[in-house]
Formats: sequence, C-alpha cells, structure tokens
Amino acid sequence: MTDRDDVLIVGGGLVGASLACALAPLGLRITVVESIPFEDDTQPSFDERTIAITWSSRRVFEAIGLWEEIACDAHSIRSIHVSDRGHAGMVRLHCSLIDTEALGYVIPTRSIGRSLVKRLQKTSSIRYLTPVNAVNLEITADAAVVDCEGVSSPLVASLLVIADGGRSPLGPKAGIAKTEKRYPQSALVTIVGTDRKHGDMAFERFTRHGPIALLPFGKSRFALAWTLPTRQAQLHAQLPISEFLARLQRDFGERAGLFEQVGKRTVYPLRWTSVIPPSARRTVLVGNAAHEVHPVAGQGFNLGLRDAAELAEIIAGAIEKGLDIGHSTVVDHYARSRQHQTQRVLAFTDGLVRLFSAATPGVGLLRSAGLSAVELIPPVKRLLLRRTMGLSGRQPRLARGLPLVAHRDSV
Repeated sequence: MTDRDDVLIVGGGLVGASLACALAPLGLRITVVESIPFEDDTQPSFDERTIAITWSSRRVFEAIGLWEEIACDAHSIRSIHVSDRGHAGMVRLHCSLIDTEALGYVIPTRSIGRSLVKRLQKTSSIRYLTPVNAVNLEITADAAVVDCEGVSSPLVASLLVIADGGRSPLGPKAGIAKTEKRYPQSALVTIVGTDRKHGDMAFERFTRHGPIALLPFGKSRFALAWTLPTRQAQLHAQLPISEFLARLQRDFGERAGLFEQVGKRTVYPLRWTSVIPPSARRTVLVGNAAHEVHPVAGQGFNLGLRDAAELAEIIAGAIEKGLDIGHSTVVDHYARSRQHQTQRVLAFTDGLVRLFSAATPGVGLLRSAGLSAVELIPPVKRLLLRRTMGLSGRQPRLARGLPLVAHRDSV
C-alpha cells in the first residue's frame, strides 16, 4: 500500500485529463491511466474531430490555466441560426443577449488533448500511465483496488474516477447499472468549405432525418455534423465529393452559401445512456461513462466537463474538512449534485430530437410557430441561451473562472 494514490482516474481522454489538471493544485497524489496513447491515431478523444465548447467550459479551462494555449486553435461562435426545413419559423441567437464575447468555440479535439497531456506530463503530483488497460476492480472498506494490464501491481486509491467513455468495462464491475437507448440514426462528421465567410455564425437546421449542425471553423469553413439514418449515413460517407455536396446543399439549403469542399468523412452511431446514480462505493463516473447524449445542441463534452468541475470542488471541500475523499458522504454528494443537470440535459436533447423528427400532420406548423414566437421574445431567447451555455443554476467555482479553492459549503 506504499504506492497508494488519493485519486485514480481510469480514462485519460478529454474529461478525465481535465479533471486531473483541475485537481492538481490540491496537492493530491493522482494517477491517470489511459489505454490508448495520445499520439496514437486510434485515440478516440484526440482524433481529428472538432468539439464545440460553451462559454462556461471556456471558463473552466481558464480557471485551470489552459485556455490561453487552447485559444490559439479556437474558432468563435458569436451567433446561431436555428431553422426547420420546409417551414418558415426560425430563431437567431447572439452572444450580446447574455453579455459574453462568444456563445462558444469550435476547437479540434487534438488541440485540447495536446494541451492536457502536456500538463499531465509536467505536473509532478500526477502519474500518467499509457498504454494501460484497467481490467478488474475490487472495492475494500478504505480503498479502490484496480488491476491493470501493463502494470505489475494493483493500483490503489481512496477514490476511483471512471472516465473511460461510453463502453466502460469497470462500471458494471462496480455494480453500476446503465440505461441505454440506441437511436436509428448516426452522425456523419466532416469539415466543409463554402463560397462565403460565415461571420462566426453557427447553424442548426432540423430535417426529417434529424439535425444538420454547421459550426464555424476558419473563415469560410464549417465543422459539419449531419444526422442521418445509419445506413444512409454510411452510404453518404462513400459518395463522390460532388454528389455528397449536392445532397448536403439540397437538405440544408443556401443560408450558409454554396458548399464547395469536403474533408474526410466519418460516421458515428448515436445513443442515449444514463447512469443513476453515477457512483458506487469509493467510485464516481464522469463524462460519457456516466451519460451520453444526442449531439443536437452540442451538450455532450460540456456536460462531462461540468462533471469534472463539480467533482473537483466537492473534493476540495472534503479536504478542507479533513474528510476521506472516497467516503460515501463525498461520493453521494457528487451524485446528488449532478443528477438534476444531467437529467435535464438528457431530457432536453432527446426531446428536441423527438419534436423535430415527428411527422404527425400539423406538428411542423406548431414547430414553426414555436420558433417564430421564441424569435420575438428576447427574454425567452436569453433564458434558452443561459441554459444551453451552462450559465443557469449554481455554478462550480471553475465554471465561474475562479481557481479551485476549498470553501465551507462544498459538502
């Protein structure tokens, strides 16, 4: 037990690595294990995709001292245009409504990953082990004990954080049950170029198959996430460039200009998962290990980063009070604190998909009327933005851009 850690994080992707960096100022002994090295082309968290982060997530990165480096590759989203194909209703949302310089940012995941791994490797209190696979778990009265391939002896910690994604093998071993729903659609993801500058405007256009999201990336390029029936998405990924662009133009229209270029196309299956509570004895789950949401409204990674910010603050409070950070008091507090927001986001994203894919006669007219009504009522737009940008409700210190320090109300 001489090599015992305070926190063991299984999964060194974006959320797990962010949590480790957030905890570093607390003086804890932390080990992060990751099965796929950052530089490996198969690393799922650090591949060639882009990710949209909200203003609240920017403040988390500011608070842990990484935003300045990440910002070099960040592309601002200052406004969003929301529409429903075949109907006149639409909503325009601008960052001036919530008094921020941007609604969010589009960043290559590899850029975030590079900054996170660099920080892990140069922080003396963090041990970063890769490639290492966690294969078995035992929870004792005072520790979590994890057996790993590639490590000669078990890893022992007061608190185990499972952050290894939606197919985590450790969750079931900890006795944690997951609810899952698979969508019949997949997301086709790529970069597209147009014949005009976007002016930092993003688009969310709902079609009969699902949303088409265009996120500004460069002066006249967008990160595209196109929701299609799975078989159709796979076929679209193989189409000749000219035919692919023509079909995208037909479904999206010309609000963003004429599509002229397309990069590598990748298809990702979509599903909804939830773990309630996201905890067990001396164990908590964060990120996709705890919940997966439909990509509509871009909430997935931001929800996971909020998990990390909340957990870091609760751990800081436990340390201030002299508590065992793996004690049920701490673990249960984390589970309670995340339940409301997580379930709200899960319900919101799933509800949007259901509402805008419904083909019942008359529903389209009601959707159009609803969008038009929201467009005409600035307070409603402001409320919608604050919720989707992670600015409503109680804010963890990191989400307010404040350094992580212990305070009396944490537990």
